[in-house]
Amino acid sequence: MQFQAAKVSFLRYLKGTDLAKAFLLAIAAIIPISLANYFGNISIGIGMTIGVLLCAPSDVPGNLRHRFFGMLFAAFFGVFASLCIGYSKPILWLNLPLFFILTFFISYFSVYGFRASLISLAGLLAMVLGYANLGENSVWFHAVLIGCGSLWYIFISTIFLKLRPKKHLEVQLGETAEKTAELLRLSGKLLTDKNQRETLKKEQFTLQTNINDLHESIREALLSNRQRSGASNSSRRKLLIFIDLVDILELSLAHPVNFKLVDELFEEDPAIILKYKALTDELSNKLQHISAVFLDNQKVNFSANASKIITSIEKNIQTFYEKNDEIKARPSLLLLRNILDFEKKQLQKIQSIQRVLGNIEKRNQLSLKASEAKQFITPTDYSFRILRENFSFNSPMFRHALRLAFLMLIGILIGDFLQLQNSYWILLTIVVIMRPSYGLTKERSKKRIIGTFLGGLVAVLLIYLIHNPFVYAILAIIALILAFSMIQKNYASAAAFITLNVVFIYALLQPNAIAVIQYRIIDTFIGAGLAVIGNLFLWPTWEYKEINKTISKAIEANIDYLKEIDAYYHKKGELPASYKLKRKQAFLAMGNLSAAFQRMTQEPKSKQKAYKTVYRYTTLNHTFLSSLASLGTFIRNHKTTEASVYFETYVSNIMVNLSKTIEKLTREKSAEKIETKNFDEAELFIRRQEKELERLRGEEIKIGKQKISLTLRTNMQEIQLISEQLKWLYEVSQNLKNIK
Repeated sequence: MQFQAAKVSFLRYLKGTDLAKAFLLAIAAIIPISLANYFGNISIGIGMTIGVLLCAPSDVPGNLRHRFFGMLFAAFFGVFASLCIGYSKPILWLNLPLFFILTFFISYFSVYGFRASLISLAGLLAMVLGYANLGENSVWFHAVLIGCGSLWYIFISTIFLKLRPKKHLEVQLGETAEKTAELLRLSGKLLTDKNQRETLKKEQFTLQTNINDLHESIREALLSNRQRSGASNSSRRKLLIFIDLVDILELSLAHPVNFKLVDELFEEDPAIILKYKALTDELSNKLQHISAVFLDNQKVNFSANASKIITSIEKNIQTFYEKNDEIKARPSLLLLRNILDFEKKQLQKIQSIQRVLGNIEKRNQLSLKASEAKQFITPTDYSFRILRENFSFNSPMFRHALRLAFLMLIGILIGDFLQLQNSYWILLTIVVIMRPSYGLTKERSKKRIIGTFLGGLVAVLLIYLIHNPFVYAILAIIALILAFSMIQKNYASAAAFITLNVVFIYALLQPNAIAVIQYRIIDTFIGAGLAVIGNLFLWPTWEYKEINKTISKAIEANIDYLKEIDAYYHKKGELPASYKLKRKQAFLAMGNLSAAFQRMTQEPKSKQKAYKTVYRYTTLNHTFLSSLASLGTFIRNHKTTEASVYFETYVSNIMVNLSKTIEKLTREKSAEKIETKNFDEAELFIRRQEKELERLRGEEIKIGKQKISLTLRTNMQEIQLISEQLKWLYEVSQNLKNIK
């Protein structure tokens, strides 16, 4: 089984976009240096190759316009930084202050987000490479070559994108289906693995964060490009698939599971609970297969296993009904039927995806207006206001930029003082490892050191065994391709192959390549050590200082989502775009909170202040969102009665509790006044409704109708699920409010 999984992973790696882009980068880098070498001026090729390497990291998928201008900005930063360092380097009193200022402002540009951080990386790398004395050209001509190399990469990558325009999106959809399948599998385990529920829930947090990130990337790729160039048949189909995947995520969160009742049922009748787990596993397998359709080009397989399991569960429910007293067993019966309803909805969504996959190129109408589509894209604000607002010590990115500039300056001074060969590797290590958060910097430092050490060890063995420059060149190219193909998903391996690439290049240029390995390992240790120590002591950004804001945003998003559910329950009809938008924002806010909590767990124990409190806020917010999704999904997918006093009462009191929680976290009074209502009238209404439904069921039994009518069963499910979810939401909101 493990061998098969490894084989699938390897084949996906070979066919994936990461390896293809690494090949593209290698081709873009090799062509200019090979032509320059052929014509006897290798320094021209070196300059252009540096331009390729500086521009390539900013080539990330998403909005096509942002991609193009992002690479242009990376080229500009590379040229500008090379000119500044090249001309100031001989003048020490000018060079060091200029280096510090440039490092700060180029790094500070990362405040605009992920794409901007990759653009700033180009500028920082150009500054570092300015100390490497690569090539023999004048400063201005070297900068021109960097610009030409960057433009060459933009040209060749654009051609590559035209040839494979859909591939990266298909990979992302496949990865989303794969991770969603794992989420469903965890839901199944939660039913039976009583002792592992806390661990499984933590795994769910991490998975949901990853899925949310993928959703955001897919939204940008599908919706922003759709606005600019219209919607092709294929893109319409992919958008339909994406919408179904989002709905599946909501349904997976919305399972109305009372685990206490499930545990009692499992002890009484384990077979029926195991059948539910089997159904969840089968749905997970179907999503896994959909993932394989995207990632491995498999044909769509329309299996009927899930339908057979559903039929079997329905028979088990009927048997359970016949064996037990209906009134006593009613809560269990309603739970089983509610869960089955949700599983059926999951199956419908999965089958919808399979039908779309079977006709991926056929024309299909999708009722999503451009104005609506725009709402679902999380915009990036590139205005000058962002730079101005973050220019203070309150901004984590400001502190990160200042910290990085200070450490880079220390790196230069240490390299000069110790007279290390190629001491600019210290700076390179700091640039690629340093992150705003301590935990991520520490993790990347470990991977960098391990990768460099292993790469150096392998390089020593190969250089002792092989003495052929042609083989060194081939190995350097292979190492370059493998390094760039792994840099996003396996940083330790990427660091090993980067080390191999560097050593083989030096082995071509000078005889003493072993000394290169020695100095590279030393420089890596120094750079990694500076990065970790700097994040620990120089204006550090600890999660506990900002976590209250993140929690408040998650609660605010839940309030907005609850308002949309409340409005839809009153109005019924077609689901508005605003509902989907608030649902998306609630999921993203919860993902951000989960990610912040994960970062907190990676920080030193002394900085994990109020850890238990933050964990409680995180788990309760997740529970609240799951219950909200359950409530909203039931209302959307069932013909419900008119909203009543009990619904209004609970919603108003839940919102009051959440507002008070935010006030406690932010220490600011809410401007919105929400009127609270007395529970007595609401509880009386519920009891009356339950008695009326029981009376109607009694009348059915009197006239010999042993099987409950569909209308009555639906009404019972509604009163049971909605009242149960509202009570649970109120209890969770009370718990949030009372956290100390």
